Amino acid sequence: MVKEKIWFENFVSSTGEVCLAGKDSKLKPYGIGNVKTKNVYKGSDIKIENVIYVPDLRYNLISLTTLRQKGFKCVSKVDSMLIIDKHGNVVTKAFKTNNRLEIDLKPLNEYNIECNLGKITRKFHPPITNDQSNDVLELIHAELCGPVHVESLGGSKYFLIIVDDYSGMYFSFFLKSKTEVLSTFEKFKAKYENLHDKRIEFLNKEMTAYLNKFGIMHEKTIPYNAESNGKAERGIRITVERSRIALYESNLPLNFWAEAVAYSTHVSNLTPRKGKAKLPIEIWESKTSKLGYLKVFGSLAYFHVPKVKRKIFQMPGKRGIMLGFARERRGYRIYDIEQKCIIEERAVKFNESVKGCKYLNFPENLWEINTLIYNEDVNVKLKAKSVHLDSNTGSADAPLDEIISKIGRPLGSTKERSEEINQKNILEIEQDLLNRVVRRSERLKEMKNANIVEIPKDYFEARSNPNWPIWKPAMEDEIKSLDKHKIWELVDKPDNTMIVKSKWVYTIKDSKTPKFKARLVATGFNQVKNVDYLESCSPVVNIDTFRLLIPLAAKLNLAVNFFDVKTAYLHRDLEEVHMTAPPGYEMETEGKVYRLKKSIYGLPQSGRNWYFKLKSELERIGLKEIASDNCVFVMINKNEFLVLCIYVDDIALFSNDIVLANNVIRKLKTIFELKETTDGEKLLGIEVRRNENGFSLSQVEYINFLFRKI
Repeated sequence: MVKEKIWFENFVSSTGEVCLAGKDSKLKPYGIGNVKTKNVYKGSDIKIENVIYVPDLRYNLISLTTLRQKGFKCVSKVDSMLIIDKHGNVVTKAFKTNNRLEIDLKPLNEYNIECNLGKITRKFHPPITNDQSNDVLELIHAELCGPVHVESLGGSKYFLIIVDDYSGMYFSFFLKSKTEVLSTFEKFKAKYENLHDKRIEFLNKEMTAYLNKFGIMHEKTIPYNAESNGKAERGIRITVERSRIALYESNLPLNFWAEAVAYSTHVSNLTPRKGKAKLPIEIWESKTSKLGYLKVFGSLAYFHVPKVKRKIFQMPGKRGIMLGFARERRGYRIYDIEQKCIIEERAVKFNESVKGCKYLNFPENLWEINTLIYNEDVNVKLKAKSVHLDSNTGSADAPLDEIISKIGRPLGSTKERSEEINQKNILEIEQDLLNRVVRRSERLKEMKNANIVEIPKDYFEARSNPNWPIWKPAMEDEIKSLDKHKIWELVDKPDNTMIVKSKWVYTIKDSKTPKFKARLVATGFNQVKNVDYLESCSPVVNIDTFRLLIPLAAKLNLAVNFFDVKTAYLHRDLEEVHMTAPPGYEMETEGKVYRLKKSIYGLPQSGRNWYFKLKSELERIGLKEIASDNCVFVMINKNEFLVLCIYVDDIALFSNDIVLANNVIRKLKTIFELKETTDGEKLLGIEVRRNENGFSLSQVEYINFLFRKI
């Protein structure tokens, strides 16, 4: 039984019922006939007679009982079934999928000449590989888009997208006519490096002569076939989509389209690319990028007016609309609502919850986003070989403030603001980047495999590891630390006593300079509860409590400190436990074992012992445990207060009085060896950074850890 009529060759209408399964499972047939199919498994044609046409079927079905009656054999295997004819030849093979046996057959009619003529489509373009180039500016893609139905504020009707193949960096330029392509090309090349363009508009005598002059190879693409210029065409599509959304969400008029394109181009350079381990701008600049300066397009802005531009009793600030980022300097592009022009200003405050369009004098422009751009379907690809230029022609290593200027801007009226102010007040306010679902596939694999050092699972793997010269000193440092804290003593092996084995655990602390660490732990899973120890439960701070304390600290402007207690478990005395010598040190202690005098990592009771040790010391210096969370302690002194939360050996301290906080920290340092984190405070794997507007939270290391597990 089949559900598509296209399968049939000789079809005769008929009526009746077809019973499948169950009392009421009946379907209506509409005819019967012969079917000719192509067996995809064998590549041969198969003719099946007396096939029933049932349009309401979910799947095409064939009866194994009928096949056997016709003389065929059905041989079942673990994940498939062979259909064998009377002569012992395999006709086809059914594969098990979702608890069903499926035969890959296609109607022969699909291979008819008429169908081929009627159904022919453009040829599929295979995915572009990520290794077309090996360095920035070695290969460049370009695409011209337009004309746009509405002129921009600067009078532009076209925009040119240039994509660096290696980094994925986008550059956008705005043109009043196609004739400006060559001059734009020359400016780009002069500022950066050799350019390799692609599009039919570039095919003129002037452009050809210019390319030949600098040894740039021009590779054309097929007309009306944008996919063959995939990266530039994709850059146009992504930029236009994001620009439409930016305009639509901001409710700004269509003549702001160039500003939306420039803004979207900049955001694209801060968005991960498929198959790339770093952001495009990070590859281009070879340094880490910050996202704290990003603001919502079209949001309300308050910008500073210099004294020379205003009278004595005039307000020092004015309303504006956030349009993007300054072209040649640090700062923002702001639309001055009063003067109806675009300025570039550093001293800006934003209210991203309010749209700036509400203060414009003209009504909201209703428009159809799908008709914004008229795109001529003419495509050409232009490819280039790398040509080394003199150093005065441009550099690929531009500072961050120049990267902001790499996006082309409309030619609208622009006023410069040059008054110096505190830069921290402007560019370090954190705002989450607009979420976008990014395809993972190759990019995750690339990120997963980037800069990963193999961590040995045990001592024997460490010995054979290429980094053994680094792991060995780390082990020696751990032994010295245990001796320093008088954790153990070497004794004769006692009779009738549980001997706990020891094991090395190797880790790499991620920071600016990776640190190799080796920790000796006890394999405490051999211990028996109520025999070798009584309790093992150890509380940690509730994640909801930590999530509450961070916004509370931002709201009340609290001082926040994060500490790590070094060798925390070693501070608590332990009931008698015996442990074998560390792997690699057995020869030095032959016939003897170590008696542990203090807790170490790996014993079930170690975490609990450490918690009660820390709790007793905190209470001794004046902190009190709160009733709702065993790992949160408070100290209140009139109007001053301090909140301290602990997660194993990590401590977070919040206080509205620095003197009170420093006093508690000083007392704790006399008891424990505290290490204050400086590269970005961390607790529960969350990196916390303070900025003027509050705190930003990130989990970069945790994300990298997940990549390694993929």
